Amino acid sequence: MGKRLAKRQRHPGWHLALAGLLLAGAIPFLLYAPAPERISDLPIIAPAPAPVPYQAANASQLADTLYAGIDSALADLGIWPALYSKRRQKHFDRIKVGVPADLPLAEANLGISRFVQRLGGLVLSASQRRGQVEIRCGFGEVQTTLFSLAPVTEHRRTGNIAIVLDDFAEDDPIAAHFCAIPQTLTFSIFPRANHARALAERVRANGHEVLIHLPMEPQGEAPLGANAILVGLDDDEIRRRVHRALQRVPHARGINNHMGSKATTNERVMRLVLSELKGRNLLFLNSCTTDSSVAYQLAVDMNLRAFNRDLFIDEIADDQTIREKLWQLAAIAAQSGQAIGVGHNRKETLIALLAALPQLESRGFRFVPVSQLLP
Repeated sequence: MGKRLAKRQRHPGWHLALAGLLLAGAIPFLLYAPAPERISDLPIIAPAPAPVPYQAANASQLADTLYAGIDSALADLGIWPALYSKRRQKHFDRIKVGVPADLPLAEANLGISRFVQRLGGLVLSASQRRGQVEIRCGFGEVQTTLFSLAPVTEHRRTGNIAIVLDDFAEDDPIAAHFCAIPQTLTFSIFPRANHARALAERVRANGHEVLIHLPMEPQGEAPLGANAILVGLDDDEIRRRVHRALQRVPHARGINNHMGSKATTNERVMRLVLSELKGRNLLFLNSCTTDSSVAYQLAVDMNLRAFNRDLFIDEIADDQTIREKLWQLAAIAAQSGQAIGVGHNRKETLIALLAALPQLESRGFRFVPVSQLLP
């Protein structure tokens, strides 16, 4: 076994790259801090943008950068600091990693190996014995680091996440792109849309869930189109409009309100809407457009499956901000076991979902339709 090359003084360029790696690793650790008492206290835990990959020029640089930067790779896998130890030795560094019970050893092996390769290193050998994995890494033929991976009984702090996407009206290109996302989503479709049926069929065929985005009267003036739920309508007309909406959007598992800051505060109106859902065993998602809504509690009192959304993820139409909101949503799911985020059919939202959902999934979070959540 060759000795590790003598260490050289760090050059400013790779020193900055190392700082970037440390920053990328430090932020995700916040997910594993003790859960705060209030949801509003949850930190923004989106990973920092990945730094430009640093390529080590020799074994000494690889050893130093790998030793310092492995924290970020382990955080990406959902492995928190209490589960691993690092020790510098004469010939090579030794890093022992406890792999959570819900993370396959092979996946942890792959994540570490890819990180080593991004830094310009090589996996010299890997072996498994008695349920543990050892990975020898280095530069050229010089070993710099030995990883020992062993399963532990702890599980990662994760949860179920439902992403609800509002305002779909057409079976258009952006809808097709959202449908192609492999993680399960819930599409909330306007019942007045000309192509609502075709879009609902596409959504279902791609393994996603359908809700009806039911227009309901807001405070103040707003264009709602025909068949919206208005507080001035009589009982029979409200029932007819809900029934008509259900007919126009096949496969719907329930409804959520579009606007509705006035209608959802009216007990008569909401009791009529919810009774139509209850008779069909459908759910109600309260979009929480007003703090005065009676809809959720009324649904609970009527023994109807009902949910409140936890976050609007794209009030600011900026893909990086939306990614941060998705990580905030993950923090809620880790604390409560599940969380509901509501977004819209926007390009920025699509870009953020494509970037963040695979990261969250690799951390152990599960994306499920709203109907699979616990009420």
